[in-house]
Amino acid sequence: MQKDNCHQSYHRYWGKAMPQSNGPENGPRCHLLPYHSMDVAAVGHVLLSEETSRNRSLAGYLGIEPTELQAVFTFLLTIHDIGKFARAFQSLAAPAPELLIEPDPHLPYRLRHDALGMLLWKQCFSRSNEFSKAWSWPTGTAMERQHKRSLETFLNITFGHHGKPVDAGSEALADHFYPEDEEAAWAFARDCAALVAPQWPCELMGDKEWGKTLKRLSWHLAGQAVLADWIGSDQSVFTYKEDPVSLEDYWNETALPKAVETVHRIGLNNSSKPAPFKGFETFYGFPPTPLQNWAEETAIEAPSNLFILEDVTGAGKTEAALTLAHRLIEKGFVEGAYFGLPTMATSNAMYSRIADIYPRWFSENDSPSLVLAHSARHLNESFAASLEHQQQDTQYGIGEQTGSASCNQWFADSRKKALLADVGVGTIDQALMAVLPFRHQSLRLAGLANKVLIVDEIHACDDYMLTLLAAVLEAHAKQGGSAILLTATLPIEMREKLISAWNKGLGEHEQPELNNHNFPLASQVSRNGITESPVKTRKSVQRHVLTQRLDSTDEVLAILRETMEQGGCACWIRNTVDDAIAAAQWLWESVADPSRVILFHSRFIMADRQSIEEKALTHFGKDSNATDRRGYILIATQVIEQSLDLDFDCMISDLAPIDLLIQRAGRLHRHSRTLKGDRCQQPDAKDKRPTPVLHIHAPPPQTNAEKDWIRRFLPGTAAVYRNHGQLWLGLNVLEERGGIRMPEEARHLIESVYGPDADTQIPEALVDSFFEQEGERQSQVTMGHFNRLNLDKGYTTASANGWQEEIDIGTRLSDEPSVTVTLVRLNEAGTALKPWAETASHPWEMSQVRIRQSLARQLPELSPETNELWETTVEQKPGLKFSVPWLVEQEADALNYNERLGLYRQSALSIEDKT
Repeated sequence: MQKDNCHQSYHRYWGKAMPQSNGPENGPRCHLLPYHSMDVAAVGHVLLSEETSRNRSLAGYLGIEPTELQAVFTFLLTIHDIGKFARAFQSLAAPAPELLIEPDPHLPYRLRHDALGMLLWKQCFSRSNEFSKAWSWPTGTAMERQHKRSLETFLNITFGHHGKPVDAGSEALADHFYPEDEEAAWAFARDCAALVAPQWPCELMGDKEWGKTLKRLSWHLAGQAVLADWIGSDQSVFTYKEDPVSLEDYWNETALPKAVETVHRIGLNNSSKPAPFKGFETFYGFPPTPLQNWAEETAIEAPSNLFILEDVTGAGKTEAALTLAHRLIEKGFVEGAYFGLPTMATSNAMYSRIADIYPRWFSENDSPSLVLAHSARHLNESFAASLEHQQQDTQYGIGEQTGSASCNQWFADSRKKALLADVGVGTIDQALMAVLPFRHQSLRLAGLANKVLIVDEIHACDDYMLTLLAAVLEAHAKQGGSAILLTATLPIEMREKLISAWNKGLGEHEQPELNNHNFPLASQVSRNGITESPVKTRKSVQRHVLTQRLDSTDEVLAILRETMEQGGCACWIRNTVDDAIAAAQWLWESVADPSRVILFHSRFIMADRQSIEEKALTHFGKDSNATDRRGYILIATQVIEQSLDLDFDCMISDLAPIDLLIQRAGRLHRHSRTLKGDRCQQPDAKDKRPTPVLHIHAPPPQTNAEKDWIRRFLPGTAAVYRNHGQLWLGLNVLEERGGIRMPEEARHLIESVYGPDADTQIPEALVDSFFEQEGERQSQVTMGHFNRLNLDKGYTTASANGWQEEIDIGTRLSDEPSVTVTLVRLNEAGTALKPWAETASHPWEMSQVRIRQSLARQLPELSPETNELWETTVEQKPGLKFSVPWLVEQEADALNYNERLGLYRQSALSIEDKT
């Protein structure tokens, strides 16, 4: 390439521009398009360096050399913004008109520059005889149809650098480009090819099967392209330059050195060295449980392993999973981990739990990163302290967000960064988004590629989430990752679906034969086949919980008062917020010390919810003592099923599905204690309290039960858990067995409700509800398949039925949308609004609660004067624009709020005996 190419016409096109009002008086007002393209390509060159494991893995799948893949990927990134050569784009700004081409204000910019790049390829480059010279395609090598398809897969990767594939449509090139714009684009592509020297695997690109492999890997490469564009768009690193120099000089003296330094500083190519695993007891300081012993001894001889660990609560599943993760890292099969939890609360708990553990997976000289990933992560004080604030760039152009804005948002937005960090902890939703048509999903998929995905409480997935999780497992197996799934109550059918998805990802399409129905059970799936290993449970967590049905609320309340009077602690789990509020209100009015009755549900603002969680842990937590616990009662909803480690002397539950009843029973005598309630200090000590009893508030399970069997007794429960046939089956098997014996009867209890022939036992009047919900389940499965990406089609718009901006897609299905409500007050002068929890560290976020849309519609509207104050507040706090304001001081007939009851209906302040 000639050194004087700085005189080429393409040096008169801008790639990024500083708005006139923000531009420095004497500094550059724009960054020339060739240099921005070089910046991004240099970052991609470093990210896909031949020394990185990701390059070696991808190149191995493609059957080419790492240097070949690096060169092709780098060249693709040099032309990622080639659509910006369009006069329509160039006319958006004129930061330095004496240097740039003449804009055309009459040429509308109506097709994004990424789509313009694809348009340029389809209507100009692909048809030109100059293609071979401009793109370094070997002279004399014919480009057949399959070659072109493979090349378009590559181009989809580069033009989709804003986080989703693009489609150029049938636009006319002349409506966007001047002829000299096309010539400049040609010249730039030619010089880039001469500089980078892409080594096209022409022979392989003509092979249809190789093309399928490329499509499968295109998602990972697209994620790397997004990342390269974000980093390469950071103007604090790649400063603006408007003076022409040769591409070679800019590449060698500016772009490449800065890319090397920046990628190293961020830590994306700093592969941490694994620390050896020296045994469970050496690592943790205590003897392993049987499951943990299996985790440290089972053979791991090949990459891409799926582990499913089924054991009772308290059996040490988390430490077993951490042990497997450490061993996978030690063997070089993975380089990190992502923990997917069912809720934000369980994510916070896991984040705290592993903070001191994960660094010991790696060499002492390494500093691996740990990131928390969920929407309220900034309210977690320990994580918030670790965030680095990044400067944000401004928008330019209609519908255009600059790369630096996305870049800086991303570095502060751990929900996207988490899957690229060494270790991430967040909700399962972040992993599920990798197979849904969300913008930047490719980044999540790429982040998972070299990690072990650990998912806890998988039994909590409904059929929609299960379908998406199966898709994630299939994709993860295809890209060589590993996964560990943890559960206490997993139906056999669900286990078969998950293993089948993993096998499909490994290329095994036959239905797996699962012959072992023992419990506890550890399953391992790899290319070597399926191993199912029964394991024992340590005696201290073997449970025999009696069950006793209560026919009336009078009986429930009498047991709660008796427990209180005798100095014990108790919990009543209700299935609706209104029912919980009503029960708490009754107890407050009928006990000697109402302060010992705590109400906990989902309709508290975050500040009050955190306060209640702390109070619950104080009086019922693992470390609570006899004094802390004496005479305290918790009235709660499903919020305590998974997130908090609580231990009660007495437990009452409204009727719920069998797996949830088992979960709730796990909060009964959870930790070994003395008769008074103090923790036993000896390991594996036997609990000294009387045999635990799970009291179930429910009608009798008559064989001739009528259609309104549960609705007449617990209308709220009937509305929440609509498969009344399964409710009857669960209650019936517990009545027959007289209790819950774990682990020996776990499989029988679950399969009695969820097994293939369970429906034959349901009373005739309840059969309709069973099959209605079975139809709903199939609908959820169908919706999951409809929404998920078809990854086999490659990174292309054809892989989805629409992307997030076009259709409403979620990681979870809900009968009704929910909205965020922000509680506000007027200041003393009545001239401004202030947050309800104004003394909290994040007062606006801590004043919010998420409720059903139908409930939010019952909130009173703001007066015109107050609404003006709200609009002023939103201008100062833009994040509030997505929430509904509620001036609580305003008179409301139906709804109210206080820190004791939360958001409540006036009608919920009474309780009746439904029998």
